[in-house]
Amino acid sequence: MRISFLPVAVLLFAVCGFAGTTTYDNFTGYNPYWHPLGYPNTSTYGETFTAPTNGDSALQNVGFYLAGPVIPGDIVLSAYIATWTGSHAGTLLFTSPSVDYPNTGNAELTFSTGGLALTPGASYVAFLSVSDYYGQSSGLSYISTGNELIPGSSFAYANNLGDFASLFSADWNSGLKPDWGFTATFTAGSSIPEPGTLALFGVGILALGAVRRRLSA
Repeated sequence: MRISFLPVAVLLFAVCGFAGTTTYDNFTGYNPYWHPLGYPNTSTYGETFTAPTNGDSALQNVGFYLAGPVIPGDIVLSAYIATWTGSHAGTLLFTSPSVDYPNTGNAELTFSTGGLALTPGASYVAFLSVSDYYGQSSGLSYISTGNELIPGSSFAYANNLGDFASLFSADWNSGLKPDWGFTATFTAGSSIPEPGTLALFGVGILALGAVRRRLSA
């Protein structure tokens, strides 16, 4: 019986042994800079990034650092992930439920993206927007800066008022520095196994078949 479990153990290692986690985190401490986010001023703030090329292409969560009120009062918004064309959002990939942010001080807003499959090396934009809820907020907020260590990163914003659709056709103000304080966590995405992995998989199957033949003889 021990011999029969050995090929199974080899097989499981071949399939699961290359999973990893990649974290983007450019936060260096709360430092209010870009403002004001919210109604009736700037509706949409975003941070561009390039998806990892090391196999960790499933986006699990994102976080945005805000840095206190310009004008006190809540801000109703959602988080979004979209492809990035270089000048505006391309294809919308993720929309969070609405959030009523109290806008009372330093805070990180985090959102689970559920393992969103991204294309390695492709450009994306993560953004917060009040445009789907335009007129429902009473406050305006600063956002906190981040460093430039995230691949493909820059700050971008759009004065799109309540016109959410224009984010995907009209140019944003983009390529700006400093970056927005931002985090993202990626895990291994689905991919085609390398030849060595396939060979190990085949050896496991053959050995398991040999053991079964011996036991049934």
